[in-house]
Amino acid sequence: MRLQRMKVISPLLLIAMAVILGGCDAPAQRGADTTEQATSPENKEEDMSELKPPSADSVLYFIYQRDGDGAVSYKIDGGATVSYWYGHEFDLDGKHYFTGFGAKTQGEGPDGDDGMMDPEHVAISQATFTRVEKDGKQAWSKPDTDGYVGEFGRLGRADEVDTSRKAHGYATDDGRYVLAVPTRDFMNGEEVQSFAMFLFDPDGKDALSFRQWGYVGSVRVGGDNQAACSDGHVMPCTASTGDLAFERASDGGLPALKVTPSGNTNAGPGKVRTLGPADAVTYRFDANAERYTP
Repeated sequence: MRLQRMKVISPLLLIAMAVILGGCDAPAQRGADTTEQATSPENKEEDMSELKPPSADSVLYFIYQRDGDGAVSYKIDGGATVSYWYGHEFDLDGKHYFTGFGAKTQGEGPDGDDGMMDPEHVAISQATFTRVEKDGKQAWSKPDTDGYVGEFGRLGRADEVDTSRKAHGYATDDGRYVLAVPTRDFMNGEEVQSFAMFLFDPDGKDALSFRQWGYVGSVRVGGDNQAACSDGHVMPCTASTGDLAFERASDGGLPALKVTPSGNTNAGPGKVRTLGPADAVTYRFDANAERYTP
């Protein structure tokens, strides 16, 4: 993706960026799965959780090199719209990271995507910051960015993050990190619950086509047809959810994903049945497809 730095940047954004890279006093938007931690006066200066994540608008600026004047969704050259999608903090091999994900719709004209992207999808992007020490204080490094780590969504919109569920992360023995972000969608009268899966490979240990981050598919875990069943008059009302568990690989590489559902599902005309452990589905990573598949 071609990146062009904007010639004029608002003074407010320059100040915000300086604070982000130089200290921890700037207000910021946390990812949905980040947990606030209380600290006592004695150890407050030593508590690393005091360093706030970079703000959503700053994440977008670093990725797209366009100043949105504080907005978290705005148009750029070529008619595309860029938006902040999700933020996640995690630890891996002794380092603490924050990754902010963005989404970009397909553009038009010479600065667009030239039709290479599915028009139904958005391109997922990322900016990954590493916590470092600067002048005796904790700060965020200048981020590694990538304007394309995959694509997903429908109708030109990104998958909706489901804030009622938590994200899951898994550090592999070989130094990679698998992230599962809870998402929800509404299709044909049914709310569908899934996890969007991402793989972080900071040292380039695998032979996959993406750089540090890559989108590796979505895994469905449940659904609810309440909006379409009309209290059972149109069809049986069913609702289910699922627990996602990582299963360690024997070689220390990418884990399998086991989804164990609960609730009920359609079992034929006018019938439902209860879901349980026997309905569990295991997804494994297919290196050729670069996706988790059942």
